[in-house]
Amino acid sequence: MSVINRITAGRSTPGVRLKQSRDQWFLAGFVVLYVGIALFSGGYVVYLLNLTGIFALVAIGLTILSGFSGQSSLGHAGFFAIGAYASAIITQRYGVPFWVAIPLAGAIATVIGALIALPALRLKDLYLAIATLGFGIVTQKTIFEWRSLTGGGGGLQVPAPEFFGIPVADGSRFAWAIAITLAVGTWAAFQLASGRTGRALSMLRENPTAAACIGIRVARYKVIAFALSAFYTAVGGGLYANVLRYLNPESFDMNMSIMFLAMIVIGGMGSVRGALLGAAFYVVVPEAFRGFKDAPGLVFGISLMLVVILLPGGLNSLLGKRARGRP
Repeated sequence: MSVINRITAGRSTPGVRLKQSRDQWFLAGFVVLYVGIALFSGGYVVYLLNLTGIFALVAIGLTILSGFSGQSSLGHAGFFAIGAYASAIITQRYGVPFWVAIPLAGAIATVIGALIALPALRLKDLYLAIATLGFGIVTQKTIFEWRSLTGGGGGLQVPAPEFFGIPVADGSRFAWAIAITLAVGTWAAFQLASGRTGRALSMLRENPTAAACIGIRVARYKVIAFALSAFYTAVGGGLYANVLRYLNPESFDMNMSIMFLAMIVIGGMGSVRGALLGAAFYVVVPEAFRGFKDAPGLVFGISLMLVVILLPGGLNSLLGKRARGRP
């Protein structure tokens, strides 16, 4: 057995089985809570719930890139915009149902993410962050200028989503689509984290040189991380388009990318559970202060500072010492 096989083996060990069991219970609890709120709430509460599920998908995608493999990105608003616009255009122009258009948009973003990763293989830290920031800006400007396809600054109307002829544009109905997508995406991320690829990405994050020395193909796994992250983010963008039903390129700016990054910092870097908690925190806490002028942004900024200072492991560290630093 090669060195890399010995290191990445162990999926069936008692420790891994215990961790997978905790992951399954956490996911089940999160989904039950999500569905419960969707069933017994309505209106604006369900809208906030849908945003939480969408941003959780984005946060999981960014966790795979930044938390698992240690690569920085300030351009994920670009992938989010690609998912939103691509799914909307595919549905609007070709009559493809939303539940097919969204995965197609995710596939498009996956290819773009892999292509972006190739020239960025030699970059790291701040240089990589600046490069991805440039990608986000270029994507937004392209949407602005390609008026014949995207509507430019005038925006793009998104067709009402239907499932085999049944309208699901209502927030409570569409919450089921988001809940199912989030459950599948979270389960897949847990499997990735505890599998061979997840362990390889973690070793890549700790020391790329050492990872290469023991046989890990660094370039390959960096591209995989970018592609998977782009897919998750674009799927979230496609769902976002169907919730808002109207897209404007001004929404997909650098501030959105920064907020995505803030989610995984608040939740806990390198943690799928933390991604879910960070997304919920980002939506719920500022909303609690929505009635006070300028308070939501102030509260979120102060909360981010306090989490970084007092909880370096993010909100995930509050789940206990065993959860600290784990997916």
